[in-house]
Amino acid sequence: MKSKYSSVIKLRKQQLDKAEANLTKTRQKLLQCEEEFKEASKTCESLTLADKGSIALLRSSLKLQEIAREGKQRIKQKLDLTKKELVHHQHLYKKAHLEFEKIKVLENEELKKIQKALQKEEEKFIDELAITRHFNKDK
Repeated sequence: MKSKYSSVIKLRKQQLDKAEANLTKTRQKLLQCEEEFKEASKTCESLTLADKGSIALLRSSLKLQEIAREGKQRIKQKLDLTKKELVHHQHLYKKAHLEFEKIKVLENEELKKIQKALQKEEEKFIDELAITRHFNKDK
């Protein structure tokens, strides 16, 4: 049975599905960023300064460590941004879910009213039919 809320429910359901897809995508992105951060941390830990050798070798080791730390820092910033994005998408999902549930409740209430009205109409019709048959039976 269709109600005036049917089209709104369809729209809210699409919004909910979109919010859920965005949330899932952001979670995957967060997992990927966490893996990248672990790899960058391992890389930073694995780089050591040269114990022996020339100053050029020492400088290149220091430069490699600096580059690795900068890369790790960029990944950390990306990870923090992705966490904020995840919180934002969770909020949007909750909001979309709440709106969807509100409209579903409104539709259910309207359908109950329609069903009640139809039941009253049916009862009236049955009463009229019974009265008509009762009076026609006597003739």
